[in-house]
Amino acid sequence: MSATTGNLAQLTTLILAGCSFTGGIPQQLGNLQQLSLLALNSNKFTGTIPPTLGLLSNLFWLDLADNQLTGYIPVSTATTLGLDQLTHMKHFHFNKNQLSGTLTGLFNSNMSLIHILLDRNSLKGTVPPNISNLVNLNELNLASNQLTRQLPDLSSMTKLNVVDLSNNSFTVSAAPN
Repeated sequence: MSATTGNLAQLTTLILAGCSFTGGIPQQLGNLQQLSLLALNSNKFTGTIPPTLGLLSNLFWLDLADNQLTGYIPVSTATTLGLDQLTHMKHFHFNKNQLSGTLTGLFNSNMSLIHILLDRNSLKGTVPPNISNLVNLNELNLASNQLTRQLPDLSSMTKLNVVDLSNNSFTVSAAPN
């Protein structure tokens, strides 16, 4: 995929699913300020998720599933960009990659997420307690990762229809609320 795709300033939708692209996802995609839907799923992308995607303030659908992406899901700091800045986001589809690291800092109450699909990666640590602030969430799939410790209380998430947390290593305790 060419970095010059980032020059298409008026682009609102970019769907390049199943195109057998290889290499890294160009950081220049962060220049596409009008983009609302980005689907790069079912390719052979490698490397990390570009933090510059955190600049896509109109983005509501981000599908990077079924690639060979590695590393952390970028979260903003005082000096770096991250996907936690995508407050219009409704769909995070990052399943079937090789992503690692934790989910700490990725979710915040300003997000409007309805689908979180992060299954079949190598994510570690806990399911952050603030995930329960995502009251519009309909589907939460964190299956087949390396998540541990106790599950947070999900009882305030009344719109949840699907929760799949299978094949992780949570602390033995009573079932979550």
